[in-house]
Amino acid sequence: MLAQSILATVLLAASANAAIVIGVQDRIDGSKRNLAWLKGTDACAGELLSVQPANPCGHVFSTGGVSGLTLEGCGGPLWVNQNGNFYANCHADDSYSKVCKSGVVRKTYEC
Repeated sequence: MLAQSILATVLLAASANAAIVIGVQDRIDGSKRNLAWLKGTDACAGELLSVQPANPCGHVFSTGGVSGLTLEGCGGPLWVNQNGNFYANCHADDSYSKVCKSGVVRKTYEC
């Protein structure tokens, strides 16, 4: 029983720390979309936060089974909340891009 309890705690901690990636999709039609996806999942299936130039902050989204997320802090340091509570700080990271059917997705932040 103790082992099951420890395993459950470890699994909850791991899911609580799942990194959220924020990126931009340069679409074939020339538009740009702000996207979010769970690190390790397909960036081409990222959740739409906004179409630029609209602000991507404050929109509730879900990704990779993690729900109630909002990007916060546009115009300054970024962070992610979950259901109104702090989830993670974001840091600039442009180390990834992927060609998708509708355009290229570029990673801009990891949270």
